[in-house]
Amino acid sequence: MIVIKSQAVVAQDNKNELPLKEKNAVVNSIKTHLQESYIDLDLAKKMIIELDKNSKKYDKIINPDDFSKTLTEDLQLVSKDLHLKVRYEPQRIAQEKLVVSEEMKIEAEKKTAKQMAEINYGFTEVKILDGNIGYLNLRLFADVKYAEETATATMNFLSNTNAIIIDLRTNGGGVPDMMQLLSSYFFNETPVLLSDFYERKTDTKTQLYSLAKVAGKRSTSKPIYILTSKQTFSAAEAFAYTLKYLGKATIVGEVTAGGANRTKRINLNDEFTISVPYIQAIHPVTKTNWEGKGVHPDIKTNEKTALVNAYVDAINKTAKGNKNTLLNKIGYAFLKEKSVENAIVVFEENARLFPDNANTWDSLGEAYFINNDKENALKAYKKALALDPNSESAKAMIQKLEIIK
Repeated sequence: MIVIKSQAVVAQDNKNELPLKEKNAVVNSIKTHLQESYIDLDLAKKMIIELDKNSKKYDKIINPDDFSKTLTEDLQLVSKDLHLKVRYEPQRIAQEKLVVSEEMKIEAEKKTAKQMAEINYGFTEVKILDGNIGYLNLRLFADVKYAEETATATMNFLSNTNAIIIDLRTNGGGVPDMMQLLSSYFFNETPVLLSDFYERKTDTKTQLYSLAKVAGKRSTSKPIYILTSKQTFSAAEAFAYTLKYLGKATIVGEVTAGGANRTKRINLNDEFTISVPYIQAIHPVTKTNWEGKGVHPDIKTNEKTALVNAYVDAINKTAKGNKNTLLNKIGYAFLKEKSVENAIVVFEENARLFPDNANTWDSLGEAYFINNDKENALKAYKKALALDPNSESAKAMIQKLEIIK
C-alpha cells in the first residue's frame, strides 16, 4: 500500500500536460473570485482584462507549475499585491477533502504544537544589551493559542529595560492575534483601536483593539524600536505600521515588502488554489495602509546596520551617567563579535558627542584600522594625540600607519 501510494503521488507531482479545458476553467474561476471577493474592485477588473489579454500565452503552457507561476506573475504585475498567488497543490486539496476523525484532529493539533515549540514560536532570541536595552529577535507571529505563554515570559523579561528593540528583519508575518497581543503590552488597560477591517464582498466592517488584560507586565512609556527589511511582510508589517502611527514605535531599517490585506485561500478545482486578499486593513490614524508601499522607516538605513542605529538612538535617549564610557564599552563589544562596521558606527557617534575625549578617538582609530581604513585610522589617532600628547598608544599607531602609508 505504501509503494502504490508513493507512486501515485509521484505521478501527480510530475503531471506534464495540462488540458486546455482545465486551464480555461481555472482562469474563469480566478476571474469569478476576483470579481466577487478581491478588496479593490477596480483592480480586480484590470486583472481580469490582463488575464483575457494573455489567454493565448496560457494556451501554450502545459506544465502546471509554470501555469500557476505565470498566472501569479500576471496578477501581481497589475495589482502589485504580493499576497495574491495561484498555486498548484493537488495533494493539499486532496488532504483537505479527507474525512478526519476526532482522534486524527487531536494528533494533528499535537504535531502542530510540537513543531511550533521546536522553533520557540518564532521568539528566536531575547536578551538585555549593555545600557539596559532589551532586544527581541522575532521571526514569526505565531498563533496565541500556542505561543501566549512564551510571549508573556518574553515581555516580562524585557519589562525592566530602558528601551526595547524588536527585530523583524526576517519576519514574514503570521496571525493577527499575536500582533494584537504584543501591541497590547505597549498600551495601558484602556483598549486602543489598532485597526479597522473592511470586507467588500459582505460590505462589513470589523475592528481590532488592544487587550484590556494581559498576563505579563506592560511597557507603556519606554522607547520602542522596530527593525525592518525588504523581507518584513504581512503581520510583521501590521505590527510596525500600527505602532508607528499610534506614536508608540520608531521604525529603523528598510522599507518593508508591502502586503497589508487579509487573505483567504480558495480551491479553484482539485489541483489549483488562489490566495485572495479579501479584507482591507485601515489604520485609525492614516485611514489607509501599507499595501504596495511598504512601511517606511523613521531612521532609514540598510538591513545590516539597522540594529546598531536603533541601539545608538536608544542609548542617546535613555542613558544616564557616563554615556561616553558606555558607548565605548558597546563599541568594543561589537569588535569582540567581529562586527567591525557596527563598532565604527558606535565609536563615530561617541566621537561626535565627546569630541574632546582622547580615548574616544583612540578607540575609533582602532576600529578603522581593523577595518583596513588606514587613512581614517591615521586621522583618528592624530586627533587622539592632539588631545592627549602623552598617549603612547596613539604615538605607536601613528608611527605604524605612516610607515605603512
